[in-house]
This record gives sequence, C-alpha cells and structure tokens, in this order.
Amino acid sequence: MRKVLVVEDDKFISAIFTMFLRELGHELIGKCADGKDAIELCHRLRPDVVLMDIHLEGEMDGIQTAEQLRRELDIPVIYVSSDTSSQVIKRAIVSNSYGFLVKPVNRKELGIAIDLAYYKHKVDQEQRERERGYRQFISEASMPLMILSEGRIQYLNNLALDLFKTHYMEDVLLSPYLNYVHHEDKEQVESLLDNFKAHGHGFDQINIAMQDVHGQSFFALISGSSIIFNKKKSLQVTLVDNSKAVYAHKRVELLLDYLNKLGQPYFITDARHKVKGVAPHHLFDNTQLLGLRINQLDEWFSSAGDGVLTFTNGDKQQVFMAEEVLDATGEVYELLYVPKIMPQ
Repeated sequence: MRKVLVVEDDKFISAIFTMFLRELGHELIGKCADGKDAIELCHRLRPDVVLMDIHLEGEMDGIQTAEQLRRELDIPVIYVSSDTSSQVIKRAIVSNSYGFLVKPVNRKELGIAIDLAYYKHKVDQEQRERERGYRQFISEASMPLMILSEGRIQYLNNLALDLFKTHYMEDVLLSPYLNYVHHEDKEQVESLLDNFKAHGHGFDQINIAMQDVHGQSFFALISGSSIIFNKKKSLQVTLVDNSKAVYAHKRVELLLDYLNKLGQPYFITDARHKVKGVAPHHLFDNTQLLGLRINQLDEWFSSAGDGVLTFTNGDKQQVFMAEEVLDATGEVYELLYVPKIMPQ
C-alpha cells in the first residue's frame, strides 16, 4: 500500500482517483487543488507518490510544484494531464518526473504508474546513497583517483588535484581528459577511452606523459575500471605519480650511453645488492660477479662510504658510486655503480 497525495483542480477527476486508489489498495492521504497547498501537505504528510495535474489553480503550475517538491523533499511525482503539447512534454521531461499519464486514465494504468514510480524512486535513492558513499571513499582514498564519463572529468579527489597542481576542482571539471595528456601518448589513451565506450572494458596500468593545469609535464601510471556514477557507465582512473622513476631511468640511460661510448667500467645490482650486470671491461677480467651479492664478493669489493665501493682486481683498482633507479612507488629497485671520478 502506497500513501498517495492527489493534486487536481477538477473535482470529478479527483473523485475518480479517490475511487481508483481505494480499489487498488492504496491510501489517499490528502487532496488539494493548487501548488502551494500541495507543498504544505507534502511537508506535513510525506506521501510516497504524488499525482499531479499540470494546469492548477494559483501561481504555480504542476511542473513548478513538482520541481520544488523534488528539491525540498525528494518525493516522486506522476503528472496527469490532457495537455500533450510539445512544450509541456519537454518541461515534464526536464523536471525529472516519474511518469506522465494522459487523461482519461483507467485504473490499471494508474496502478502500474504508481508502482513503477515508487520502486524507481527507491532504486534512485539507493543509487544516490551508493554514490555518496563512493564520493566519500574516493575523497578519502590514499591514492589519486578521478572519474571519467564520455572522456570528460566528472570528479577527482584532492590527491588527484595535487597532481594537476590546483586546489580547485572547477579548473578541470568537465574538461576532456585528453587535454592533460601529452601529444605522444594521446593516441594510446584515446584508443583506451574508445574501447571503454564501446565495450565497457577497463585497462591495466600504463605509463604516460601528462601535464598539469599550468602546462608543466609529469609522468603517471594510470589504470582504469568500470563503475556506475551519476547513473552512467563511467571510468574510474587511478593515477600514480611516476615522475621520479621516469627521470631516474632517463638519467641512468644517459649515463649508460655515456659510459659505453667511453668504454668505462660499471656494474648493476638489484636493491639487495645482487650483481645483475657487468660492463665488458678489462677491470673485471677473471672475476665471477653475476648473481652474487656484494657482501659475498669481499675478495674484490670493499666499502668506501655510504653508496661508495672500491673494486680491486690485482693491481687494478676503481672507486664506484651508486646511482639509484626507482620504481613507480619511489622505492629503489636497482643500483648503477659508476666510476666516482668520471672522465670529462
């Protein structure tokens, strides 16, 4: 049984609705003929559904009354009218009503409309509650998150705002995400967004170059997953600032290129100081370094300070210093040992 309020200025039609509601097993909790009274009764009686004529007595018509009820009380309204002009229909659609019945209305149509409006409103309430919880979740999340719909930024948390170098969501809200992707990665990201739009598929983590609201470059690892946001299929994007790791890699690549061109010695270890690579240099002749930790190689290595090692092989000696290679979390995962005194 639903509690129903009837807002109708035609007494004959109001009487028919009263009879239909009784036969359908619903409770008629009130009747009125103008918008002002309807709002007052809804505040006092809190109906489950309102049957609303569009052309009412008084200053407010039914659509204006329904919009105020939605803002103030979130009560589902079903319009009942004989006016099906395009202007009225457009206004009714924009007002987010829960139904439109054309007079004359029979009992079966009325019963179906009331049940649909009631249950659709419940579903909408549950969805809004989930979205409120989700907004709170991403706002409090420990990583940068943003939500895209149709490729545009719909929401992002404070950590994501930090990456974009702004405190104001309005600076990026509703902007195409591609606006913040460097041109060399736009084609790849656009393909991922198109795939999501067509098939609803998220994507695994990739590294891309981006720019903040000031046009300054940074690198981010992004991954995407499908969610429902504002009743639409949307893409939740997780961003991890990867700039330190990328710049560290670029520095190491330049160093390796420089060392190889000059024929200089170097070696690489993992974070636990296990040797992973050794330059083809006479300094390392007749040694077995690969796969062993530095502390297992005291025949050749001795510490000369923090991050500094002295390598001795017979009458050949070289002091090396460590260059850190970082992963996406900023943790060291490799060490490149280069000559402490580099040739000019």
